[in-house]
Amino acid sequence: MKIVKYIYSSFVAVFFLTTFNSAQPLNNSFENWDPATGMPVEWFSSGVPSVEQTSTAYDGSSAAKLEVIDIGGGFPFPPFLFSTGPGQIGHPVSEKYGSLNGYYQFSPLGNDQLFVIVSMLAGDSSGVGAGASLISAPTGTWTQFSVPITYIPNTPNPSFALIEFTILDTSGVILGTIGSSAIVDYLTYGAVVGVENIAGLPQDYSLSQNYPNPFNPSTNIEYSIPSESFVELKVFDVLGNQVASVVNEQQQAGFYRADFTADNLPSGIYFARITANEFTKVVKMTLLK
Repeated sequence: MKIVKYIYSSFVAVFFLTTFNSAQPLNNSFENWDPATGMPVEWFSSGVPSVEQTSTAYDGSSAAKLEVIDIGGGFPFPPFLFSTGPGQIGHPVSEKYGSLNGYYQFSPLGNDQLFVIVSMLAGDSSGVGAGASLISAPTGTWTQFSVPITYIPNTPNPSFALIEFTILDTSGVILGTIGSSAIVDYLTYGAVVGVENIAGLPQDYSLSQNYPNPFNPSTNIEYSIPSESFVELKVFDVLGNQVASVVNEQQQAGFYRADFTADNLPSGIYFARITANEFTKVVKMTLLK
């Protein structure tokens, strides 16, 4: 699942398709652990045994387990796991990936939730994009999560991805409930897309049927807006879960073509929905792999 990349310039500017980059977070399946620290290689934790290796894995032979622990007197200490290491501020990236995806199991107590946060940083450490997800429902089986990443228009491609996992009590009363735990594994980035502004001025709002349809793995989605509007173009699966955010920004009047790539999505029926001012329309798309 994923949210996708868009690059915005100005009216009658050209937006281009970016080739999907298969680079993923370092040690993304938590197979490599440092015996001296007990921490996953290329990752950093709070320094107390609230993050540990587990053989309950979605991919490979190990995964990362986070647990709220008792550090004395019944005082809870929440786990923190960051995508960083000595001398670096995050994992290197070169594209505006649309989402951070992964698999988890969660055993919450009290009001605890699993927080997944991703920040995309430029080379000077300034933020160019971010996303966050709060997971509350318990699950003892591997379940996929997808954190959409939204980017600031007209910013450069990121150089680093700072990923964080933690378990916290959402009521704000305590740091967490001792015994709450989660397992995370097999992290990947979602695909990227481009958007092209086609010359001309439309008379009405519209969303055309994607083409080709069925598609594998890329398709074009064309739409038009007759006046400057805040445009949201999102993709949903048949259960109503958002799997991509193609456009989420203010755009000038014009005809647009969005190139949507679904490398990390399974075959099936998807729905593209546009919202601009009072206009809303949905088209059905079929992905066949």
